Amino acid sequence: DIRLCISSSHSLVGLQLLLEIKKEFINFPQYIKTMATAAAALRPLRIGMVGGGTVGGGVYEILMGRLGGSGDAAGAPPPQVSQGLDRKCIITKVCVRDLSKPRSFHIDDANTSMVTDVNSILDDSSIDMVVEVMGGTGLARTVVLEALKKGKSVVTANKALIAEHLDEIHSAVLETKGKAHFGYEAAVCGGIPIIQTLQTCYTGDVIHEIMGICNGTTNYMLGKMEKGADYDEVLKEAQDLGFAEADPTADVEGHDVRAKIAIIAKLAFGKTLQDVESIPCR
Repeated sequence: DIRLCISSSHSLVGLQLLLEIKKEFINFPQYIKTMATAAAALRPLRIGMVGGGTVGGGVYEILMGRLGGSGDAAGAPPPQVSQGLDRKCIITKVCVRDLSKPRSFHIDDANTSMVTDVNSILDDSSIDMVVEVMGGTGLARTVVLEALKKGKSVVTANKALIAEHLDEIHSAVLETKGKAHFGYEAAVCGGIPIIQTLQTCYTGDVIHEIMGICNGTTNYMLGKMEKGADYDEVLKEAQDLGFAEADPTADVEGHDVRAKIAIIAKLAFGKTLQDVESIPCR
């Protein structure tokens, strides 16, 4: 019988997504020592990224800088890409709404094309994986399902999408018969992590309760308020530090944690919450 207590602090979603990509789709099993040089011989893993905002920029810089060999993307000299069993990967296309909008990150034009039509990624047979960082549950759902249908693996941190459509997405993964995977470790407490733990480590156990802090923004704010800080003051401080969004509603009203609870409930207890909004926030 298991009771889990979890906590999480604010961390870069871009780094979490990088770890998810490496864990699921790039690293060979560690016990295959004779394959240590095989990754370098493979062609680069080609990735299409949907979304080019703050999170997308972080993903691009970290991924291209650490595994793509693009020093300019991360503002640093190109690292040694093939270390151990790492396979080089390149974001070949980024889909955004407006090509003229200024970006906070540098695009490696030699390797990456900016597009506005998501089908140019979905219909590109050379692209192996789609990273969804656009947010929302409308077009994002279509992108994820269509990518899986076309045999492309998907990585996302879109907790709202996963909370509402996890069963549907899992069914789409099964229909690929092992050709595509769905990675979402970064969606819930990615810095711990907890998703893979729940998926693999407690198969023979019965989990009765999961409790903890699942939102880094409110964790930071409540810690400050316990010491006497004013709510509005500490909220602005969290925004200035990048812990809270310009519109902090999802964090401070509990919507972020509500989606995370729905995902954890499915993984820990096997229960699908048909109406995520039925989870009380107060």
